[in-house]
Amino acid sequence: MRKWRTIAVSMLSLALLAGCSGAKPESTVEEFFTAGQQLDTEAMAAAVLSTNEEEVTDPEELLTDESNEYLLEYFKTNAEKMTYEVTGSEIDGDKAVVTMNAKYIDGAPLIKATISSALMKMLPLAFSGTEMTEEETNQMFADTMKEQAEIVSETFKEETLKIDLVKEDNEWYITEITDEMMDVVMSGFMSLSTELEGAFEETEPVDETSTEDSTIESSAAGKRSNPVPLGQAIEIPVEYSNEDWTENYEGTISLQINGVTKGQAAMDTLMAENQFNEAPPEGMEWVIFDVTMKLLDGNQDTPYTTSPAFDIISSSGSEIAQDTYGTLDGNEFNYNDIFPGAEVSGRVVKYAPMGDNFLISYDENYSAAFYFRAQ
Repeated sequence: MRKWRTIAVSMLSLALLAGCSGAKPESTVEEFFTAGQQLDTEAMAAAVLSTNEEEVTDPEELLTDESNEYLLEYFKTNAEKMTYEVTGSEIDGDKAVVTMNAKYIDGAPLIKATISSALMKMLPLAFSGTEMTEEETNQMFADTMKEQAEIVSETFKEETLKIDLVKEDNEWYITEITDEMMDVVMSGFMSLSTELEGAFEETEPVDETSTEDSTIESSAAGKRSNPVPLGQAIEIPVEYSNEDWTENYEGTISLQINGVTKGQAAMDTLMAENQFNEAPPEGMEWVIFDVTMKLLDGNQDTPYTTSPAFDIISSSGSEIAQDTYGTLDGNEFNYNDIFPGAEVSGRVVKYAPMGDNFLISYDENYSAAFYFRAQ
């Protein structure tokens, strides 16, 4: 997703290199979005104030594999279907605000379905120790996106935008390209990528002076700055789809880390259950934690699939990459289909920095992270 956002930003950032523009603020906005319907960055440049002197990568230079080429073609096809109407303007000296209505294809359902489907394909490979190259990963996403495009219905969004302009040398220029403007041209990808990336951004560090028995505000529980205590459940909203991705459902799960075993005790458990388990990497210790998940509400006819999407976050804020895997003799928390009212429990094995006050994170459908204490 980060790569796709880079392509989108690069394509529209070319418009910050400026040219000449219109004699009326409304004409400038029309020039920009008419050019946007063809993804003509040179023509878009003529409508934007020249304030960005940073070097910008030409999007064509990023199109080095089929996945990028397919994504660019998707952008172009959608841009042609975008429509707009300038509805008014307010001029105050050499400044103006133009109001417009836009209708464009919402790419979020397709991209979310693509990410979910691709990751489901990749997870078994990761658990087996198989590493994919960047080229193979890109190709899988491209192929998956093509598959999902045949399944996910095309939907449109309508937005009202207010665009700031400034007058220089008797010509009107758009002062800056906002994410809202980029959404119109790029199928809503800017908002979607911000939403997905926001789940992985670091929050403020945990206050070490807080006590273990402090009351957690429900609105903040599960953040890295306020992790869920061991043995306490948190309710998490979820979204999921049927098998062919034609219908989406909303539900709520409760998730709880019941207990944690680590260090030599965890190593003894692993060796007792599978003699081929190995010691963790140097400076690390094995961690086994017991998880309970329950589907509180959801669709009565389509199951929700649980996922062992857990990570270890060190006290310094880094995710601990797992290069070695420990296996248990049964009772592992894995992929299970459950209906409302059902719950599953199981164990998860990871390694963490030895003696570290780490956290356990859970990613719901790779769009939102929730944090749990391990002590």
